[in-house]
Amino acid sequence: MSAPTIPGILHKPGAPVFFNPAMMVPNTFEIDVADDVLADLQRHAEALRAMDESGAIYALDGGLRLYNERPRKWRSDICWLSHADEASYHWFEDIYQRLGLGAMVAPFVPHDREIRLYAGFFVTRSRCEALDMHCDWLTEGNDAFTLMAAITPNASGLGMTYETARKEMREHTYEVGKGLVFGTHFRHSTSMGQLDERAVFLCLNFGTDRMENWPNIARTTATQGDFFRQPDGSFITYADLQAQLGKAGAALNAGY
Repeated sequence: MSAPTIPGILHKPGAPVFFNPAMMVPNTFEIDVADDVLADLQRHAEALRAMDESGAIYALDGGLRLYNERPRKWRSDICWLSHADEASYHWFEDIYQRLGLGAMVAPFVPHDREIRLYAGFFVTRSRCEALDMHCDWLTEGNDAFTLMAAITPNASGLGMTYETARKEMREHTYEVGKGLVFGTHFRHSTSMGQLDERAVFLCLNFGTDRMENWPNIARTTATQGDFFRQPDGSFITYADLQAQLGKAGAALNAGY
């Protein structure tokens, strides 16, 4: 296993977890988003703001097709606009590869050949009426990570509330050109507030290429869209995944 290349974290050699002393949280770090990547994302921002019908499939320039999922129980107007087909998945995969995220987290994620992108999507939101504190990943170690990166400047007005290792509540302010990457045991929520128009973010879910923890990983990823790539590289729809998991598939709806 190669040594971690993430600046500013504390890590015991060989340990699958790490600590960010600046934020006082586990398994979290900030990255730079290159200008060329940001430009490719920002050109879609205005169109994305108009996509708010739950369950609808939308099209963007270049043939990118997006499925909109809106969580039923969240007290916010958040939309998750994820790839609706394989070709659209590969558009997000190109963004993922250009950001170099796989190499950054590889020292912490148990895997065989590569760090797999499970899902890519845009997130839009303009209000949050109450905190919904949660951890994205329900695994003990870092089997999966999330990236959240601001695309529009007004994202700074509706940030993230998170809980430190000391059980203190802090605020993270999103900044265009930066992204926040977080793994297991990072407890957080959209901050409360309201904007004049929707802020737009890029969100990516990625992690192990081993299937043994997929049922737990899917409890997050599979609630945010309708078409995913599994750790072994195969594609699957939400309905097929529920059928594949059997009774455990009911857990995919937990909290949403």
